[in-house]
Amino acid sequence: MNLAQLSSRFELSRRNSLLVFGGTLLALVVAATWFVSARSGLADAYAEVGTRGQLLAEAKVRELEAELRVEYADSARRLLAASQARGMQPEAWGERLINVKQGQLPREDVATLLASIARGDGRIFGAQAFDLSVTRAEEGLFDVPEETGREPAPLSLSLGGTMLFRTQQGGGTPAALAAGLEGAR
Repeated sequence: MNLAQLSSRFELSRRNSLLVFGGTLLALVVAATWFVSARSGLADAYAEVGTRGQLLAEAKVRELEAELRVEYADSARRLLAASQARGMQPEAWGERLINVKQGQLPREDVATLLASIARGDGRIFGAQAFDLSVTRAEEGLFDVPEETGREPAPLSLSLGGTMLFRTQQGGGTPAALAAGLEGAR
């Protein structure tokens, strides 16, 4: 082989090597771009899975709340049917919510308030919260202070509940109403 052939072969080999190198470099750039894009897509997919999981959890909570509402409505229907079966007339009774929170009242006013919510012929009270206490440690709850020189300290009262009262005649007695509601539970 002569020198001219070797030189031409070397240039051809070098050119082929550069073409192979350029093609490989181009393939590497394309693969890197695809990898970055795929990794970004994977992160987006994980974020979407997290969002969908959160939406699913919220939907389950709403479903449980709806089931509880249905259960409460069924319970109310059963109570209404039981009270009507026992001769009660729920439409003959009204309802008032009473709510006194940490009010300080004179003893006479507390006695009047408690007497007004006591069970009577035309009313019944269902307490949900009740707390009565003295505001001075030296005074008793059931004993009026013996000191005549000053007024007794007010009492602290918290009271919450529902007062049922008769709005029409023939609605049954409060005792029968209470017994009917207890029997329906």
